[in-house]
Amino acid sequence: MPRIRRQPHRVRQHVRAARRTPRAAWVAAYRFDFAACGESDGDFADLTVSDQVGQVSAVLDELARHHAIDPTRLCLLGMSLGGLTASLAAAKNEVKALALWAPAATAIAATDPADTAYWPEILDKGYWDFLGLPVYQKFFEDGSSIDPWSDAAAYAGPVLFAFGDGDEVVPREVAERYRAVYGDRFEEHRFPGVGHVFENVPTREQLLALTEDFFLRNTRPPKPVEHEHSSAIGRIATWTVAS
Repeated sequence: MPRIRRQPHRVRQHVRAARRTPRAAWVAAYRFDFAACGESDGDFADLTVSDQVGQVSAVLDELARHHAIDPTRLCLLGMSLGGLTASLAAAKNEVKALALWAPAATAIAATDPADTAYWPEILDKGYWDFLGLPVYQKFFEDGSSIDPWSDAAAYAGPVLFAFGDGDEVVPREVAERYRAVYGDRFEEHRFPGVGHVFENVPTREQLLALTEDFFLRNTRPPKPVEHEHSSAIGRIATWTVAS
């Protein structure tokens, strides 16, 4: 049976985003861990971006079939590698609004695995040590077939992009590349004095509030909700948090 692998370095503000009580009765939130991440079973050696995109697509498809969910108002949120994955999955699925927290697009920006800065370490040890997590050769070989920007371009909805100005994983150039992809649908929030994991309480509170407001603005019911048992309540919007 696969071991459950915990990731103590992971900042779980996306968990708080899912648990945070929405300000509207017509919103639900669904959070999941990718296979081999967080509380999910699996082997981290099997991690690839393509596989994670497939997992997100499967979750969105399942939610869209739920009798209480409006499939035209599904939103998607991802952080770091989950943000990169969310951007690619949104291009393949019907997603109403997309929130990207420090998406790690540069993790797969190389067109040849050997061009990856960590390749010598991978050849030497068999993996790249990323904050205590082993990232294996398979990940980079898969990533070399993906263009993180052109492969995300098919998504046509609004995008919230949040990152810290001290983020070494997501430099300013990444934001500019995404802005070029999404154009005037791109809403950028740059947080001063923080890095990749938004590492202070005020920043995280602001990030949660901005994201909640962004989703609420983009998932309002098509008509007013008149009473508790109206059909509008029966078809709610869903925020999907990929972690």
